[in-house]
Amino acid sequence: MSGATNGGIPLEISPLLVEDEGGVRTVVERAMRAPRVAVDVEANGLFAYRCQLCTVQLAFEEDGGIVTAIVDALRVPLAALGTLLGPEGPVKVLHDLAFDARMLCEAGVPLSRARDTSVAALFLGAKATGLASLLSSELGIHIDKQLQHHDWGLRPLGPTQIRYLAGDVIHLLALDTCLLKRAETLGIADELAEECGYRLEAAQRPPRDSRPSYARVKGVEALDPVGRAILRRALMVREAAAESEDVPNFKVVGSEALLALAQRRPSSLETLGGVPALLTGRAALWSSDWLRAVAEGIADGDVPEEDRALFARHESDAEAMARFRAQATQRRALTTRIGAWRREEARRRGVDEQVVLPGHCVQDLATLAVQGVPGEEAVCQVRGLGARRLERYGATLVSLLAEGRTR
Repeated sequence: MSGATNGGIPLEISPLLVEDEGGVRTVVERAMRAPRVAVDVEANGLFAYRCQLCTVQLAFEEDGGIVTAIVDALRVPLAALGTLLGPEGPVKVLHDLAFDARMLCEAGVPLSRARDTSVAALFLGAKATGLASLLSSELGIHIDKQLQHHDWGLRPLGPTQIRYLAGDVIHLLALDTCLLKRAETLGIADELAEECGYRLEAAQRPPRDSRPSYARVKGVEALDPVGRAILRRALMVREAAAESEDVPNFKVVGSEALLALAQRRPSSLETLGGVPALLTGRAALWSSDWLRAVAEGIADGDVPEEDRALFARHESDAEAMARFRAQATQRRALTTRIGAWRREEARRRGVDEQVVLPGHCVQDLATLAVQGVPGEEAVCQVRGLGARRLERYGATLVSLLAEGRTR
């Protein structure tokens, strides 16, 4: 990396590998003096039962150059990063921040004041918003993505891994400068900041779906009470297998196979063969446990009483389907109407449609309207709309919702 530059700024020759708390405190002290800090993280979710944050990569400007630091999150408590990553720290620049923000939040160091280069690219109308694509198109820089699916829980981190980790952050500040300048020229910096704030808040928000895992399996609604009980028991077996072998659940067996198990209800190894996925790979090691799950589910007769309300039906299927179809038709009509207005407004302003109104705002507006929330109240409830859009488009959106109700 010797002699390389980052948008005219010399790059540090070798990244810092930080493996102790003193090193973290030193890096934080240095980075706090910078106006921006690029941030990226790596985890081992494809390889471990419980996904762990493995590294935190930082890059910041110092004395006319760029410093990169790789914090080994498996060896160093991350609490010392709190000041840097929190509201007192400089602006944090990330690319596609959702995963990074969620992992950092779970590690006890939530992000604040974040800007996302993928959102900036989207708002500027880029067709390809991946980091490698943007660095190539915007800066003429080509980065190596060979280790994209590497197991970052492995230690030690060698020179190849350290160079790769540094490569993911070392050019982010130059990319941010380039994209932010274009956003300011177009007069869309406020909308960009609002969307970055929305995505950061959404990433750090507790999950909405608190149902047990078996109740979230696609197709569970079609099972009878005994089938649901078997599925619940089968997922308990898969959980135990994944924990025992320290692999993600999906590497034991997919949920589709367990759904088939609940439907077929085999009673022997021979009939278990009707679900081939349960007799191959890791799943085959647990063949007797799958059969035990079937027997226990049949004995249970249904899921625990406190879970049964999740599957209770208070109206006929025909009534529910008719209401669902009516609401879906109304929602589609509203999104089409709002979308047509958004398209025309984007054309008039010469900006991307997402700048006028992000897609999630369109969907939320239509959903609230279908639920009967009054127009002005619905507009004010939409997360990520922002004060600037509310002032500029609030009355128009209320009018669009009202027109949709009268048709």
